[in-house]
Amino acid sequence: MASPFGSIDNIRIRISTLESELRDLREQLALAEGFADKNVPSVPSPVLPCNGKENPAINDWRWPLAAEEYTRLNPNPRYVTHPEHLTSVTSVKLIENYDVVLDCTDHPTSRYLISDAAVLVGRPLVSASALRTDGQLMVLNNPPNNHGKADGGPCYRCVFPKPPPAESVVACGEGGILGPVVGVMGVLMALEAIKIIASTNKTVEGNIAGGLSGDTPSMLLFSAYNNPPFRSVRLRGKRARCIACSDAATITKEALASGSLDYAVFCGIKKQIAVLDESERVKVKDVLESKHNGKAPIILDVRDATQFDICHIDGSINVPYSLIESAFRARQNKDSEDQSLGALCNALSQPQTRPGDISIYCLCRFGNDSQLAVRRLKQLGFDSDGKRWIGDVKGGLSSWKRDVDPSWPEY
Repeated sequence: MASPFGSIDNIRIRISTLESELRDLREQLALAEGFADKNVPSVPSPVLPCNGKENPAINDWRWPLAAEEYTRLNPNPRYVTHPEHLTSVTSVKLIENYDVVLDCTDHPTSRYLISDAAVLVGRPLVSASALRTDGQLMVLNNPPNNHGKADGGPCYRCVFPKPPPAESVVACGEGGILGPVVGVMGVLMALEAIKIIASTNKTVEGNIAGGLSGDTPSMLLFSAYNNPPFRSVRLRGKRARCIACSDAATITKEALASGSLDYAVFCGIKKQIAVLDESERVKVKDVLESKHNGKAPIILDVRDATQFDICHIDGSINVPYSLIESAFRARQNKDSEDQSLGALCNALSQPQTRPGDISIYCLCRFGNDSQLAVRRLKQLGFDSDGKRWIGDVKGGLSSWKRDVDPSWPEY
């Protein structure tokens, strides 16, 4: 790609690994050529071709098809595919290999994750969305700031500190979308990305680059039925206490890499992760009844102290997951000065926990962090090479409220 500032010949793209469905293919307007599936009448929208053939692999992986077609259209850039889903554990290492990030996802969980990772590695983020006949576009974290500093552009959390109610989120497949709207927003994203790549925050004349990529944060709104269809809304700058990008930031690379940040829960989606075998899990009712070798199990509540103080099961012990994770990192890094491992050992050496064969039931709010805690405790050797049973309570305290105590406080 030629520009007044030199040659740009190392464009790398990440393509999702989601399986292609006919619905997805109908919505594709990122490509210059396409066709209507002859087997599905009344569907004139272009879809993703495959080697120029008239029948793409419906149910096939999307990324090899897209990479092949992009290469056919323009063989000059270098396209790099990542055949894996983006997660909090992998996000930082993946994004730090790129100079600009374009968020083309359609769910708050991924938007918050991508924004947090972009802030942590200091990358500008072009974020756009489209639904039905409307779209919106923002350039975030531009100019990028040093994580934890007060300078730089706002991030996604600055604009949307709280996610929308989970029940109000409508995906493209559910709400429908007009193909040309995706095309408009995609072209605008490409334009903003080029402006960032071809700029060092200043134009040739020495002025700050204007528009979305400039010094005044704004959101571009598009509505196909409005006249005019475009309008720009000025955004506030960086929030003073933003947990992701301000000088009071609490989100760190370590937190993302550990998997302790649950974006699904943050967005109100009570979706269970599954990192343990069924043999390592018990139902919430079993907490009241279970015995192991004739001894009542230890209930280890891994929520933070604030949540534990709001409500907790009688007799449970509070050992926050953050402490367990810190202890694991200290052991892994052989950090003799870190006190977290000693604190964890002390917490698990209280009178009621001293017998080395007594079972430990890890408990959290929804049953996600508790699974991670079980894994870490075993890696730290607290299971005594399998002699001590350590597992988690399925569904956590939300299941406790549903199945055991309906009066349990909701917070």
